[in-house]
Amino acid sequence: MKFPVYIVGFVFFSTGCSLLKPAVSENDRTGNKAGSQGSIQFIDNVRINNTGNQQMNTVSGGKTINSRNAHFYSHPSAIEYFSPLQFKYAILEDAQVEEMQNERLLEFMDEWYGAKYHYGGNDKEGIDCSAFVSTLISNVYGISSLPRISRDQYNITSRVSRNELQEGDLVFFHTLHGNKKMVTHVGVYLRNNKFIHASVSGVQINDMSSGYYNEHFVGGGRINAAISMPDAVVK
Repeated sequence: MKFPVYIVGFVFFSTGCSLLKPAVSENDRTGNKAGSQGSIQFIDNVRINNTGNQQMNTVSGGKTINSRNAHFYSHPSAIEYFSPLQFKYAILEDAQVEEMQNERLLEFMDEWYGAKYHYGGNDKEGIDCSAFVSTLISNVYGISSLPRISRDQYNITSRVSRNELQEGDLVFFHTLHGNKKMVTHVGVYLRNNKFIHASVSGVQINDMSSGYYNEHFVGGGRINAAISMPDAVVK
């Protein structure tokens, strides 16, 4: 019968997010875990101690994380001016904690981080990539007119080169065999090649320079003024 073939074709070519995205490795998975003795543990072996001396302890795999946050180790008194969320996402984005100034974005990411993937879903019980991007852009930047499907999001945004991507730009990927220019996956760029998206392993942050995403990157997109509300996107 030919009818099932048509159904399969429709699913693949009308989807906002491909069903054939890769599972992530154990090293890419992060999640919130409660620490002990008054400490907050955000990801495996990474803690911020809420003690009187305001010390920060960041250890991964038995080794101190070598990031640009390191200057705070010599100035522990500065830690009190930054929130746990700022430290958490500074670590995940490999950035300086001072860069974590978009509180709405930080709160949104933390609220959705780890939410399950579900093709066609649009809530925390299950969401796909394009719905997640639309929800983030609407809640954080106040732009509610972004299309629902990833390839339409690609078509309506302005192209931006990879080295000029800014926080809030969209990043597009192909995940099907064959046409390497067909957009089937989308995420929101953060900084330092990091982007947040709804993958088959749930909402998480990944690195665009990693093997799979580097090879399957199609392009970056900046939301046009024509579809954004005045002063909606703060770069």
